[in-house]
Amino acid sequence: MADTAGENGGRLLEQVGSWPDVAVVRADCGLGSALAADGRQVLHLHGGDEAEFRLTRPVLERLGAALAGSGRVRVRPGGEWVAVRLDTDSDMALALSLTSVALKATTGTRAPSPCGALADVPG
Repeated sequence: MADTAGENGGRLLEQVGSWPDVAVVRADCGLGSALAADGRQVLHLHGGDEAEFRLTRPVLERLGAALAGSGRVRVRPGGEWVAVRLDTDSDMALALSLTSVALKATTGTRAPSPCGALADVPG
């Protein structure tokens, strides 16, 4: 699998890839790397230093407005995935927290929806 993550994206994958019960795999959408737990992808790195996290609709119903209001998280309406730039140490800390939330949120859920990058691919 080619490493398409930027410097901070690579650091993030290295760190969370060592957590128990997770694996670094190819993203289902075919673009870059992903972190999967229990067969479900929760983090995508498509290239550069931007990460996408599958938080699920219930989590976004509770936290979506606050995340979007932070100015650091891009929330797509009606989706399950959010995106964060990984430019600073505080972005990395946020990414670690969102990875943890994504792992917790996807435990015991139904089949995942496609990530946001797939929505950007022309049909």
